[in-house]
Amino acid sequence: MKKTTLFIVCSLVVIILAVMPCYGFDDDFDGQNYEEPGGASFTVFAGSESGVYGLSLDEGIWIKGLPVFGNISMSLFHNDHAQSLFSGIGMTIRVMPRGTIAPFVGGGGSFNYSWSSSAGTGGTSAIPAEAIAQEAVRKGSESYWSGHAETGIRLCFESAIRLVEVSGRYTWSSAGSDANYWLIGISTGFGW
Repeated sequence: MKKTTLFIVCSLVVIILAVMPCYGFDDDFDGQNYEEPGGASFTVFAGSESGVYGLSLDEGIWIKGLPVFGNISMSLFHNDHAQSLFSGIGMTIRVMPRGTIAPFVGGGGSFNYSWSSSAGTGGTSAIPAEAIAQEAVRKGSESYWSGHAETGIRLCFESAIRLVEVSGRYTWSSAGSDANYWLIGISTGFGW
């Protein structure tokens, strides 16, 4: 079965590479002709029920002529349930009008790397409840992939502080449904 899957993937790659020149796709494509800088921003986020709190640095990109905004982010946050510090890299795509008041809705994903692990901190307890708790912490402190949906509003200004943004986000974790969480974020921009 693995050989069949590999054959199909390789065949698709070869077909795509062969068809691209026929339809005008070539290596002269320059994505910068279709995008505009959206500026940098700084976000502080927290989820009171989930025990997740941290900050992120974001860089935005607009698609020219469309109300589509892409956001690439690097974050550092703590998750109380996993008892771990995480760093993440992610991307979000939003539908957001350009203007002074800009409501938005979007979605994206990220990879979150765990900087601490409980896996090597000792053996298991003889008490069953403690052993279950230790296993949950050990499992929860692993790196994970996540997807998210968000909504919020952005206020833009003609001053040194270019924007203020308030957002809500729900995150699905590859670590399981018990690791999903809600976040509230407040952002400010410097270069919109």
